[in-house]
Amino acid sequence: MDLFPNSVSFRVVNSVDVRAESEIPADYTGRVRHVEDGRVVAVSWYSRGRLENPSRRTPAHVRLRHDGQVKQERYYHLGRLHDPEPGKAAVRGFFANGELRYEEHYRYGRRQDDAFGAPAIRKWRLDGTVRSEVRYPTRGVRDW
Repeated sequence: MDLFPNSVSFRVVNSVDVRAESEIPADYTGRVRHVEDGRVVAVSWYSRGRLENPSRRTPAHVRLRHDGQVKQERYYHLGRLHDPEPGKAAVRGFFANGELRYEEHYRYGRRQDDAFGAPAIRKWRLDGTVRSEVRYPTRGVRDW
């Protein structure tokens, strides 16, 4: 159990540390810290056994680099990848310097272009220029 600030009070959150996905209890609700060699490599939030964002601005799964910086973040709704809001991708990866490396837009578990017209998958080079874009204009179907 951990205490987290919640507006003007605190909320108690059930937490468990695991070394493998199989150690996560069925129908678990709370925070899971994935541990390798004594260090946290990822943090996931579950609701009734499915990945779920604990809040609109907090991703359900965050993968960390060896130095503790965010490597990847993923947003889930009802256990499926889903953009948390229009214009913000469900999956975002970062370079070691913290700059955006790639983003992927999803609607209810399927890749789909963003509501504002951004491609479903976009990747950048370290210098900030776009490396590639892939479009999925309708319900997970790739636009060739």
